[in-house]
Amino acid sequence: MPAAHMLLAVVARGLASAQRLSPTSHHVPNSAAHEVEKLERYLVASNIKKPKQKTIDDLIGNLPGLDPVLEVAQHAGRIALHDRDANQIFYWHFQAAQNADTAPLVIWLNGGPGCSSMQGLFLGISPLRLEKNLSIGMNVHNQPVGTGMSYTQGNDYRSNEEAIAKDFYEFLTKFLQRHAVYLSDGTGSGKLSREIYIFGESHAGRWIPVFSEYILNRNGELDNQIDVKLEGIGIGNGWVHPPIQYEYSDFAHGLGLLTFGQVKSLKKSYKECMSALQAKTYYAKSCFNNLDAITGSVMPGKGGYTLNYYDVRHYVQNVSAYPFEQSTIVQYMNLIDVLKAVHGNEDRSFRFNICSNKVYGALKKFDGVSTLDKVASLLQKGLQVLFYNGQWDMMCNHYGTEKLLLNIDWNGSEAYQQSSKYTWRVKGRKEPAGFAQQGGNLTYLVVAGAGHVVPLDVPDVAADMIYRFIHRIKFKDKEQTVTNARLNATDLSFPYCYSSSKSIAANASVNQAVKISAEADTNNTWLWMMLLTAVFSSVVIIFATIGCLRRRRQWSHELVSQISDDKRVEQPGNDVLKESLDDSRNTIEHKASNSESERACSPRMEVTDA
Repeated sequence: MPAAHMLLAVVARGLASAQRLSPTSHHVPNSAAHEVEKLERYLVASNIKKPKQKTIDDLIGNLPGLDPVLEVAQHAGRIALHDRDANQIFYWHFQAAQNADTAPLVIWLNGGPGCSSMQGLFLGISPLRLEKNLSIGMNVHNQPVGTGMSYTQGNDYRSNEEAIAKDFYEFLTKFLQRHAVYLSDGTGSGKLSREIYIFGESHAGRWIPVFSEYILNRNGELDNQIDVKLEGIGIGNGWVHPPIQYEYSDFAHGLGLLTFGQVKSLKKSYKECMSALQAKTYYAKSCFNNLDAITGSVMPGKGGYTLNYYDVRHYVQNVSAYPFEQSTIVQYMNLIDVLKAVHGNEDRSFRFNICSNKVYGALKKFDGVSTLDKVASLLQKGLQVLFYNGQWDMMCNHYGTEKLLLNIDWNGSEAYQQSSKYTWRVKGRKEPAGFAQQGGNLTYLVVAGAGHVVPLDVPDVAADMIYRFIHRIKFKDKEQTVTNARLNATDLSFPYCYSSSKSIAANASVNQAVKISAEADTNNTWLWMMLLTAVFSSVVIIFATIGCLRRRRQWSHELVSQISDDKRVEQPGNDVLKESLDDSRNTIEHKASNSESERACSPRMEVTDA
């Protein structure tokens, strides 16, 4: 387990956060449908007593469901913003089990916007594991890092991310003052915090860069009382750069859900989303059509289950109920004894639920805004940055994350782009924990066997990841043998995906090349046929000539033999016979001389003459 203190906090007035919500399914989950009216008043309180911040004891004594034998040093409470009771941020803090005097402070934030980080606390990231019977066991894998449960009086929901960053900074400095063990003397009369890391997932891809930039800017101001020693940030399955991440067709094609032709169609319609973003319309229906079209196309039909875009290994009845253990969390956190134990809001009008439509509605307008420039600024300033993605999450998938990282320009870009890919292993596992690329002060991980919520799916891997990152331990367990050629985001663009005119031109070029190739093949065929015919004819002529010459020699030999025999005959009438033979020989020689060319063409002519 990483030796670190964990702080689970909320980031806005009336905001506790969880996974990035799909705009088409951000309604309150069915797990508490009977409380819809009360859930709409999530985090709304009345008649709140003003907490005495200097004297309040936030130590959790007896947490319902937790075995007293299990020793967990934990604190929980509320911190008022702007010295008013109307807006308070809730936190849950776990003390490091080892090296408590020197261990860094890790803050965990989730996304949404408008859902509770209690998912992170009870479903993988803290030392506590909530069971269905509402008992609490120990999570033997992970360190505790963060959650939150805040509220606002009335409907004073934050609708500006800069204001939310300011609220978070005020909360953090007041928390450090309340827990002064994390402070030491700085320059002058100021204080210096212990090393701090901020982790989170999903919509925290927006929170973390915004908050981190605000913290670093505040550190340089003269009236600053506390220098926050922010060392690094970790963003899991983060929503960072919508112009890239709204487009899901390439990832879906890699899963075998789409054809190349379907990808081309989706990319063509995606231009409408890009036009909306360029016009600064950051919450446009055209941007959500891409994901909706894919999930709608792969449904098995009426009454069938829906593809879980948070974990594409599964089809589910209700995606908005993911993660499916959240109904147990809602039940537990609304127990009055639990609210008392964690110093929460005990007012009867208060009702905890995982998600809030009011908070989502106040912040949804930022859905299409990019924080990539802020990430680049943090990298340029030397902050350690970790991006990690569960490989089965479609909502904030690894393809989009890897591509957006190639769009970042900072002084470590070249080192990152040229770095090798490594297979990452965790003790006790025979299969890979994931795949890593590290260069400069940027680390990128694809976590095997995980969906949108990595700590829930692979808590032991999440623990190893955080431990390595905090302690600067590389993920270089086994270097992959395939060479990593240097490229940038533009290298991932293909003509057939983006331009129909280019596609037509490319097809025309291919057709012309095929035509030329076919003509060349035809010409080559005729050439070979002519050559073979000439060779065959030459061979026939040679053999015919040899045959004719052999026949002539044989005929001459027979004629000479016959003349010799005639000379040995001494009978009357020989002179007459001799004249007859002379005439016959002259006739044959004359005919043979006239038929020479004809025999050369037909050997059988010689037999006829004889």
